[in-house]
Amino acid sequence: MNGLLASLVLNCKVVDFVVTGCGTGEGACLACNAFPGVQCGHVTNPVDAYLFTQVNGGNAIALPYAQNYGWGGELNLRYTFEKLFVAPFGGGYPVERREAEQVNAKILTQVKTVTHRPLIEVLKGLDKDFVKTTIDDPKFAELFYPNCQDAEVAAFLKSL
Repeated sequence: MNGLLASLVLNCKVVDFVVTGCGTGEGACLACNAFPGVQCGHVTNPVDAYLFTQVNGGNAIALPYAQNYGWGGELNLRYTFEKLFVAPFGGGYPVERREAEQVNAKILTQVKTVTHRPLIEVLKGLDKDFVKTTIDDPKFAELFYPNCQDAEVAAFLKSL
C-alpha cells in the first residue's frame, strides 16, 4: 500500500517528495520502487540522506522506524532531514562527479520508463479491492483529489 500511495501522489503531482518507512525501511523501499514514477532510497542516517539527494536525486525515501532510533534517535532523524534538504538535488558528490552521476540518474529514469508501465495501466491491472482499501481513507480523498493533476487516474479511483 505504501508503494501504491507513493506512486499515486508522485505521478499525479500531488506532492514532489515522499517520506515513508517501516521497521527496517527495506520493505517500504522495495514497495515504492515496484511502482512507476518512484525512485526511492533507503536512508538510515544523515550521510545517506545527503548522498541520496546529491547522487541519486530520487523522489522518495524509506526510513527504518525500528532501527537505529534508540538513544539520540531524535537527533539522527533531525540531522537526516537537515541533510536531505540542505541543497538542490543532483548537485553531485563529490562535486567533480556531478556530470557522471547525472548521466547515470537519467539512464535509470529511462530504464524505468521501459520497465514500468504507466500508472493508469498498473491501477487497472491491480486487484480492485487492494486499490480500494489503499485509498479508502477520507484524508486521502481530501488531500489527493484537489491536488491531483491526472484526471484519468482521479476518475478511475473515484469509480472504485
